[in-house]
Amino acid sequence: MEYIEKKRHEDAHALIEGFLKRHHDVYKAYQKDLYEYFRDENVEGLATRRALIEILVDEQNYRCCYCMRRVNTGHTIEHVIVNHPRDEEDYNRYLGNESQLDDADIMLSYSFVERQLPPPPYPHSVAYENMLMSCDGHCCIGNRTSFTCNNYRGNRFVYPLPLMKNITNEVRYRKDGFVYWTNETDTKHPTIESLGLNYNLLKLIRRLWCKIATMGLDAANCNRQSLIYEVLGDMVGEGASDESMQSLFLFIENDGYWDLFIQFDYFNDVTKFE
Repeated sequence: MEYIEKKRHEDAHALIEGFLKRHHDVYKAYQKDLYEYFRDENVEGLATRRALIEILVDEQNYRCCYCMRRVNTGHTIEHVIVNHPRDEEDYNRYLGNESQLDDADIMLSYSFVERQLPPPPYPHSVAYENMLMSCDGHCCIGNRTSFTCNNYRGNRFVYPLPLMKNITNEVRYRKDGFVYWTNETDTKHPTIESLGLNYNLLKLIRRLWCKIATMGLDAANCNRQSLIYEVLGDMVGEGASDESMQSLFLFIENDGYWDLFIQFDYFNDVTKFE
């Protein structure tokens, strides 16, 4: 995982202010569920969303904020603070974690609507500082279920990991593909698990990249079958489950899974593993 530094405040604020002005001009007051209006606005709204998405993916080097998959397509806007917190206390849980949210010029959307004053501060549901780009979590070919990241998370509370300055050093990847956050304190609902980042297929993908990086192979031209059997040997020695080992063969039998694997080339670096 990488720290995402939000630098495009001026450009993004101009886009959000444009939307809020159009919205207010039409409805004569700010309405509840501002993000729904933002998402559904036609013509000018479509151009605004595209411009904002381009800002987000560019500052993330076109990678998912959580799993590091490429997000050239199949991406969603992630609200670090969920669109509809239960109350102000729930909203405040996201603050005070030494992340960029602590200094952001944003406020609870419900309070913004009650106040009926133009920004700043910006309502959190359409605030640039609260938006990241996530993959859609679809990682089983032919299955539109989301198994990871934003869509898998839903409304669960997660710590704002990508907005925390030291997160690159705090999120660790083991050679077997397992990922963990060294500063996690919530043993009941760990953020990594709430994001589905230890989903079996993701662990296999990271394990494969670790093997490729360790052996100095070229993923584009390597012998897939030889690679799989190298990793299979490791897993047998570790006593891995039959299900996990069987899933390895998807990367030989189905080109779609190999294409998915290539989208995680962020992990083609042995120094990312411990």
